[in-house]
Amino acid sequence: MTPDDPIRWPKFCRHCGHALPPGQPRFCIECGGDVAPRDVPLAAPVALPPPSPPPPPARASGSRTAPTVRLGNAGVEQSVIGGTVRLPTSGAVPPGLWVLDEPPGAETVLAIYAPLRAVVGGWSGLVGKGWTLDGSEDRPDGRAIFRFSADIEWFPARGCGAGLRLRVRIGAESRGKEGRERRGFSYKAHHDAPMTLLSAQWYTPDGLPMPMQPIPQIQIMAPPRVPRVSDYAEQVVTMLAAEAQIWASKSQVAGLYRLASASIQSGMSNPMQTQTPGGRGIVLIPVGRLESQLRGIIPQSIIGFGPGDRFRVRMERPYSCDLAAWNRQLKKIRAEARDLGMPMEAEPAAEWWLDRNGYDGLILTKAQSRYAAERAVIAFRRSQIVRIMA
Repeated sequence: MTPDDPIRWPKFCRHCGHALPPGQPRFCIECGGDVAPRDVPLAAPVALPPPSPPPPPARASGSRTAPTVRLGNAGVEQSVIGGTVRLPTSGAVPPGLWVLDEPPGAETVLAIYAPLRAVVGGWSGLVGKGWTLDGSEDRPDGRAIFRFSADIEWFPARGCGAGLRLRVRIGAESRGKEGRERRGFSYKAHHDAPMTLLSAQWYTPDGLPMPMQPIPQIQIMAPPRVPRVSDYAEQVVTMLAAEAQIWASKSQVAGLYRLASASIQSGMSNPMQTQTPGGRGIVLIPVGRLESQLRGIIPQSIIGFGPGDRFRVRMERPYSCDLAAWNRQLKKIRAEARDLGMPMEAEPAAEWWLDRNGYDGLILTKAQSRYAAERAVIAFRRSQIVRIMA
C-alpha cells in the first residue's frame, strides 16, 4: 500500500462488532477497543511545553481586618452539599468542606453559620441560645442600644487545611424594648442582618494562636431554614366528619384531636405556630376515647363535647418516641450539627434533622410534663390538619 492510496476505515468494531460513528474514530465507544486500521501510521507525539508554575499564594498582614459579607439569606433558596448548607449563588466555603492541604488564604471567602432560629417572617437570636449580652449604650434621644456577641468556629475537612481552625466572634445590636425585654434581636427576611464581624484569628490543632496567618473573608449566614407553618400560605380546611375521616385514611395518626393551649390564638381561625420540642409547629392532643365514640353517633347539636374545635391529622411518616427519649436524641442531633459547622440550638437543630431524614411530623408519648397529656402530635404545616364541621 502506497502513501497515496486511500485508507479504508472500518464501519464496525473488530472487537465487539458494534457499529462505529461516521468519520475516522480511533476507539469504539461501546468497548473502548482500538478500531483504527492496522496500517494507519502513528502520528509522532507532540512535545507540549512544560506547564507554568502556579502563582505564589497571596499573603496579607495578620493585622488586616477581614471584610464581612453580610447576607440575610432567609428568603433565598439553599441547597445541601456534603451534609451542610451553602448558597448556590455564593462562592463561600462552609465548615468541613475545605479539602486542600494548605489553609485558606486572604482571598478566600469562608461561610460561618450564626446561631439563629427561624421565627415568623425572619430570624431571631437570643441570650442563652448561642448569644451573650455584650453591654448597652444610652443614646441622646432616650433610646438604648443593646449589644450581643457569639463565638463561632470554622474548620476544614478532616486532614486538610493543616488542621487549622478559625475562631470568629460576631456581634449584633437591637434597640430599646426588644433588647431589654427579649434579651436578643430579630430581623425580617430579605433585610440586612444586624450582624458584623468583631474579631477572627487562626489557631493550631493544639489551640495555639497564629496571629501572623492571613485572615480570609468571612460571610455570615443563617442556618438551614426548613419551611414550617408560617412559611406556607396555607389555611386549615373545614370538612364534614365523614369526609375528614376519608381524607385522613392513610395517616399514621388515627383519631380525633384538639389544639393544645399553646397553638390556640384567640379570635383567629388558623391554629397558631408555636415553638415545640421539634421546632416550629402546631401541637394537638387526642380527645378522650368516650368523646370519639359518641361523636360518631350523637350530633354536636344534641350534646356538647366541650370547648374548642376538633381536628383530623394526616401524617404519613412521623417520627415517634417518648418525650424523655426525644430530649436525649436532641443532644445527639445538636452534636451532629456542630460537627457540620452549624452551632444550632435545640429547636432549629430538630427542624433540620427531621427534614433531613424525611419525617413529616413528630409524635411524643409520655408528654404529661409538657402538655398535660399522654400523647402529643406536632404538625409541621396547616395543610396536615382539617377542622371537623360541628
